[in-house]
Amino acid sequence: MATSTNCATSRSPKTELPAPPPYYPSCMRLEFVVVAYNSSGELTGCLDSIQVDAPPGSKVVVVDNASPDDSATIAGSHPLQPRLAASGKNLGFGGGCNLGARGSDAEAVFFLNPDARLKPGATALLVTALEADASLGVVAPRVIDPTGESRAASAGAEPSLRSSMGHFLALGRIPGMRLLLRPVYLADGRVRTRPDWVSGAAMLVRKSAYDEIGGFDERIFMYMEDVDLCRRLREKGWAIGYEPDAVVEHVMGHSQSTDQAIRWYWAYHAYIAAHRGPLHARAASLVAAVGLSIRAVAYRRMRPVNSARMARSARAALRLAIFRPTDGSANGATRP
Repeated sequence: MATSTNCATSRSPKTELPAPPPYYPSCMRLEFVVVAYNSSGELTGCLDSIQVDAPPGSKVVVVDNASPDDSATIAGSHPLQPRLAASGKNLGFGGGCNLGARGSDAEAVFFLNPDARLKPGATALLVTALEADASLGVVAPRVIDPTGESRAASAGAEPSLRSSMGHFLALGRIPGMRLLLRPVYLADGRVRTRPDWVSGAAMLVRKSAYDEIGGFDERIFMYMEDVDLCRRLREKGWAIGYEPDAVVEHVMGHSQSTDQAIRWYWAYHAYIAAHRGPLHARAASLVAAVGLSIRAVAYRRMRPVNSARMARSARAALRLAIFRPTDGSANGATRP
């Protein structure tokens, strides 16, 4: 087992982290990249969790994505003293990640949302998984909400008509249909699996694999950039890993706008249209509209906020299924 002494590096003390508990299994060089946009309320908690969970010698980079608040000041005053990378303008999530990882000599880069919190031991489990399997290009944890419930968006199958049927109509939960209609979101986030994609809210990416595909596609401003990254990794022969014993809490901070659900669905539709054609995307959107409408009605009394969000997404999906977008609203590269 590696000790903090064996894993120490010659990096500047300004960017090194306190030695973690002695269970840490690896000397893999890591860099944490946190892209901050209007994240002042969540950033401290994220950096605190990195300070507790990261291996010795890790580097931490906070990208100030032209944030209108004092995210940069908060990052600069944190005990970790992360390196600050100022974008000058809002590059979107993928562009911010690329800026943070640029020039890194790390063996793996841990992309982490500012409103995410590493649970103790999460990093060690992910690093262990990445080191144990040389075919893995990326591995990600189970993402939970503050109540402890697994979030469906941790990982899943490639977006398509079939995976839309598996998720939005819940057909992928039927035992005999699980393989045929693998849902776009995992049916059970507690099971270790090899999904087609994992969430960019928390993902550990092998740097050589990341460099091979050129990082995130910066034409995608927000949403589906993680799915796209994983698709390109798979096309290069890299596997996608999901480690449910590693847990990250995602609190969903203020950087997301009130129309987040609609913007997500626009990006989802655009992704399918780009890779499977517009008719395929329209069929998938019709399936989504039906499934989301049913859920919106079912949740109206128990979860009114979720119900309203699903209803907005259902309307967006129905419009995309019926009408050809003419305003760029279904373009995955559209910037808000």
